[in-house]
Amino acid sequence: MSCCGSQITNAKILELLFIIAPQFATTDPIKLAEYEAMIGALRCMINEKALGCCATLAFANLLAHYLTVQSNPSLGIATNLTEGQLSIGLSSTSSNGNFFYSTPYGQAYLALISRYKLGAYVTNSRRGFYGEPCCGSGQGFGP
Repeated sequence: MSCCGSQITNAKILELLFIIAPQFATTDPIKLAEYEAMIGALRCMINEKALGCCATLAFANLLAHYLTVQSNPSLGIATNLTEGQLSIGLSSTSSNGNFFYSTPYGQAYLALISRYKLGAYVTNSRRGFYGEPCCGSGQGFGP
């Protein structure tokens, strides 16, 4: 996984997705096309330059979160489901209204991206990027 100026490929995202969320592993070309369509839609939610080497992991967790929500549409919005004599009580992990707390993958995504903050620009000073150093620069991310 390169972190120096290259865009994350769909193949790398899917490879990591199948490792962290093996329940989504598939060779079905229709499913893979759906995953790639979702990846395309989610690209606007990942700042590869700011996340550097961790961008692929953030992307895989974000994709796993959306796929989990897709397969469990009541996740995070219902606390009790009843059908005939069967009643299921669910714990609500999104009590604060945050969509990403409804799955462990969403929580991992939030935990990862919360570690990276872009510094403010101050005239006559270097622009600061905070987070794990990438590509051996020791300076964090960015130009």
